[in-house]
Amino acid sequence: MVKTVERGLSSAGRRLFPEGTWRSISGDVARAFGMGEAETASLAGNNIARLITALPFLAGCEDAKRTAVAHLGTFLLSIKETKPYFNATPRDSASLLERFWLIGDFRGGDRRIIERGMSLLALNMITDYQRDIVEDETLGKYNPIAARDFDFKSAIDSLEKTVQGIDCPEMDEIAPMRVFPMSWWVLGG
Repeated sequence: MVKTVERGLSSAGRRLFPEGTWRSISGDVARAFGMGEAETASLAGNNIARLITALPFLAGCEDAKRTAVAHLGTFLLSIKETKPYFNATPRDSASLLERFWLIGDFRGGDRRIIERGMSLLALNMITDYQRDIVEDETLGKYNPIAARDFDFKSAIDSLEKTVQGIDCPEMDEIAPMRVFPMSWWVLGG
């Protein structure tokens, strides 16, 4: 059964992703990954991890907890010792969201809220590509902006238009568009 979702709040006006849910899931996943106290605190303060975890709840997806835990685990794999397996490749240039296919699987839910959240993540990713052009070139690492597979300005314009066209105040609290694109896809960043 899919919950009724209006603007990121339940039909009763309650938070769809309360702080206690975030603390519980992030704490459980941190323990599963064997994180120490400092890394657990860093995870709890990471707004990218929080958005990834919140998205199935905000969209009213079926089995939101399971989806959130799986997506958060994938995020952690992409930034820890297994990070090289998640680096961008030319295949990821098929679309702005291609690189997120592992965290883009949702059962049910409001597709517009999902699109908004995934667009925010892509906005962050594109900004990171732009920020890392020189470093990636030095490391010999593929960067789709440097390879001209994506045009930075048109990608930003398109993603911002999508985000601005879909209202979700609770998502805005987690990932404000004015600062979220500059967030770091790492713990402690």
